[in-house]
Amino acid sequence: MKKPNGTANLYRRDNFWWVKIRVDGKPIYRSTKCQKIEEARKFRDQLIGQKARGELTRGRRDQVLIRELLDDVLVSDIADSTRKNWRLVTNAHLLPFFGHIRASHLTTNHLEEYRAKRLGQGVSDATCNRELCVLRTAVNNARKRGKVFGVPYFAMRAETTVRTGFLLDGDYAKVRDSITCLTVRLAFVVAYHCGLRKGELLQIKWNQVDLVSGFIDLTPETTKTREGRRIPILRGDMMDLLVEAKRLRDEEWPTCQSVFNRNGKRVIDFRTVWQNAVAAAGVPGLHFHDLRRTAARNMRNDGIPQAIAMKITGHRTDAMYRRYAIISDDDLAIAKRLMEEKRNRIVTAPRCSGIPGNTDEVSNPQKST
Repeated sequence: MKKPNGTANLYRRDNFWWVKIRVDGKPIYRSTKCQKIEEARKFRDQLIGQKARGELTRGRRDQVLIRELLDDVLVSDIADSTRKNWRLVTNAHLLPFFGHIRASHLTTNHLEEYRAKRLGQGVSDATCNRELCVLRTAVNNARKRGKVFGVPYFAMRAETTVRTGFLLDGDYAKVRDSITCLTVRLAFVVAYHCGLRKGELLQIKWNQVDLVSGFIDLTPETTKTREGRRIPILRGDMMDLLVEAKRLRDEEWPTCQSVFNRNGKRVIDFRTVWQNAVAAAGVPGLHFHDLRRTAARNMRNDGIPQAIAMKITGHRTDAMYRRYAIISDDDLAIAKRLMEEKRNRIVTAPRCSGIPGNTDEVSNPQKST
């Protein structure tokens, strides 16, 4: 009698129970390494579950190509924005180099050859690290699903291109006034004060903005950390620009839900407007992401507790927040001035007789008065 699909046979061999299960019409044999039938049945049921989830591969694992693993990682549970970037990297660079290689033959030498090729094309070690991270995730996922046996060593090099740029207070008004587009000017002001990522900013909708209470609520699905948080709306240009943008939206495009829109359509990018504005303001090397470091630095200088500042900016670890809370030469100069003032007060303070420190009293404490 033919057994229903999904079942597996148990049989004894060399004092152990073995399982025979079919995947796509081909048999797979696995030793349970158990001598008791009850334990063997549990192993068999696990194999049946793996087959149902698509984690049990047919044939030999050494036949699997890197191409298949990269295809799998692009449909795995990752954010849509991440999937888009990974697909671009995969199609442009990873597939042409690794696609034909069998996963079982992948070695660290292949990874170093890839790095050497990309460095020769003018990219940085940081870019190579990001690209190889995609491949590493693909191989690790395949190992967990039973498609490959092991993972080679992925050597990630130290990154020497970590940015430390930020915007000085004196340049803030210059950049703001150089931005002719209201939407981009609003994005600049919010990022400068609160340190939001550009991707988080551009997804904000009007139903998340409460001009009465003075807060913007970021939803978990729109943040990098997948955690919601509240962003304060500061009185001054930040509130004024939001009110103006809301008024313009209500008059011109009342059905538009996006706060950052252009003619009623959500803004995807504003690279050209930004580059023209910072060039006109005299800070052409300023990146929009530098505003995130600027906000962290300003909040630290304003005396805001680190835990609250991290909640606003969305940093998850102390180490990353400290990396963003840049200390400039001006900060060190202020610290130097405060230290000097304190030391001068101590040095120039008048001495009082009868207090330890008076030479006569210390040298002869028994001297009669």
